[in-house]
Amino acid sequence: MSMVAGRKVVQTELDPATYEFVLKTAKAKGVTLKEAARDALRRWASSESDLSGDPLFDLSRTFRARKRTDSSRVDEIVYARRRR
Repeated sequence: MSMVAGRKVVQTELDPATYEFVLKTAKAKGVTLKEAARDALRRWASSESDLSGDPLFDLSRTFRARKRTDSSRVDEIVYARRRR
């Protein structure tokens, strides 16, 4: 990796079949190979990242129930059914 005007340059090697497949797909989508690679890296990083520190995914910070219940009583509570 090298730094160019506040950006990092990433280089990799692909086998010819993968290169041709990616190039053909990028052209079909109307994007450059560089744009396709950037998008692929962003998607990979976001799908592999640890979101445990993100408050959006930490329900203990975003939702507080007044009363604790367990899943065995969901139908009873939601549908006002009594256990038999």
